[in-house]
Amino acid sequence: MDVNDRKVTFFISALEGGGAEAVCVNVANGLAERGWDVTLVVLSLDNAAYVDRISRRVKLHELGVPYVRHAFLSLLRYLRRNEVRRLVVFNYQLAVMLVLVRSVSFRNCKLIARNINTLSEELGRAKGFWRRHVVSRLVDVFYCKADYIINQCQGMQLDLVERYGISQGRAPVIYNSVNQRIEEYATTLDWAAIEKQDYFLCVGRLDEQKAFHYAIEAFSKVAEKSPELRLKIVGQGALEAQLRDLAKARGVEERVDFEQFQKDIVPFYLGAKATMLTSLYEGFPNVLIESITLGTPVIAFDCPNGPREIINEQNGILVEHLSVDGLVSAMRHIDGRFDPALVHQSASRYATKYALDSYETLLK
Repeated sequence: MDVNDRKVTFFISALEGGGAEAVCVNVANGLAERGWDVTLVVLSLDNAAYVDRISRRVKLHELGVPYVRHAFLSLLRYLRRNEVRRLVVFNYQLAVMLVLVRSVSFRNCKLIARNINTLSEELGRAKGFWRRHVVSRLVDVFYCKADYIINQCQGMQLDLVERYGISQGRAPVIYNSVNQRIEEYATTLDWAAIEKQDYFLCVGRLDEQKAFHYAIEAFSKVAEKSPELRLKIVGQGALEAQLRDLAKARGVEERVDFEQFQKDIVPFYLGAKATMLTSLYEGFPNVLIESITLGTPVIAFDCPNGPREIINEQNGILVEHLSVDGLVSAMRHIDGRFDPALVHQSASRYATKYALDSYETLLK
């Protein structure tokens, strides 16, 4: 492949610390290490928690635009002034905007969108006039005009094919790779020497989708007979006050630790009895992949989509969706059930090299 033809431009709204941002940086860095000419274009670098993770081989460009809906002219200028051969977009709203920008810029470039969630669930639960009526309509009309839409699991692919009518050939599945730092750290671990502490772990945004109130409800029931047990919640978001109030109402406010966002999440995973996922819906939860890579089993709702394709009898417990009693039972029976070395082994198919191979195939 000609050196001049190994160019790819990644587009993302922000680098604030979410799962999509982590995957974007991981893939951009990996392709740059493999000799690709990679540029990462970010609408805004405000609160950019992941900017220090970007490889020096990746060229970073900020447009200085706070919202996707304000980015049309900035994106148009960027495409017209730069030799953009391939676009990989990590946000469905931004992908819609770039489809429109490409159509008026007359650039003959390949546009690959990465679907970050089960789209019908995401838009079906959208709130506010802009997202419910404007964004949803734009997605219906323009999103599938991307050349390819990458899905992180089979369930997401099926949702896209059945709900939005895109052909399966244009909706490939590429599993998320594990965070490269976590992947490298796991190679240094002695599984027999890991000492678990007396807490369960939740990781993610404190928002409606992640539904951590189910974890607090379940924890309050398990905690009645386990006075030393704690629940740690790593993340930040608009629902923190409500979650604190719930913990207080259930009498466990002194045993639920709100740890905020953490740049180094490894110690939290390593010490946990298990990592819990209580989402209403997902795309492909990176939290589960990170946890099992570090040998910590997982407990998750069987939500659409992702957990069913990750969890097996070797690495965790899949619970009936939205069942607090199911969570309670899993939490009470997790001790001694899983071998950390085998839990880690179950994450082998999410190695970074496999995801990068798939991205390279698609880009070429």
